Amino acid sequence: FPVWQGETPLVCRARCDAVRDCATFVLAAPDARRFDFDPGQFISLGVELDGRTHWRAYSIASSPNASDRLAISVKRVPGGRVSNWLHDHLRPGDRIAVTGPAGQFCFPSGPVSAPARGQLYLSGGSGITPLMSMSRAWADLGLDADVRFVHAARTPQDVVFADEIALLARLLPRWRASVICESAGSTPGYSGLTGRLSLPLLRSQVPDLLEREVWCCGP
Repeated sequence: FPVWQGETPLVCRARCDAVRDCATFVLAAPDARRFDFDPGQFISLGVELDGRTHWRAYSIASSPNASDRLAISVKRVPGGRVSNWLHDHLRPGDRIAVTGPAGQFCFPSGPVSAPARGQLYLSGGSGITPLMSMSRAWADLGLDADVRFVHAARTPQDVVFADEIALLARLLPRWRASVICESAGSTPGYSGLTGRLSLPLLRSQVPDLLEREVWCCGP
């Protein structure tokens, strides 16, 4: 397939609202095109409001190995014009203006290979998306990535990709995840880690954190 280069709007092929205030949109070209991007890059979506186009950048959550589509996860931001429009209006079959992919928060260009040193992926809220793209790439390529993934969220109900995090931990021998929630929220009997992310808590989950390459994304 030829590479999509922004010449046409993308089509929303699917939408998932599994987590409150966060929706995942799957985008594809209207014809047979593939996407060329590195794990961790972003695209910009353009929404026309009040007579002008408003652009917002969203990290790609999907793996580049799923090359015929892109997935982004958008958190509804109070007062956010574009994020709220996407939640309220973008449905499968709709078209939307997109530019990119772009960004340098990603693996080096060229063939993806396991890094020589361990990595720490540290994310908060919707900042999980580029790190999930990287993790999905490791799984798709069957690479033995030495990764500690620490994700902070408000409650268990706000953890994006919770089921897939558990799946990746089973698929990748040295990929380990810790989820830290500020509170248990409405989850009865929740036994996971609670509280705000702190250095003692981080050290308890990743004792060798100072020896790792750190990738951090979030508020």
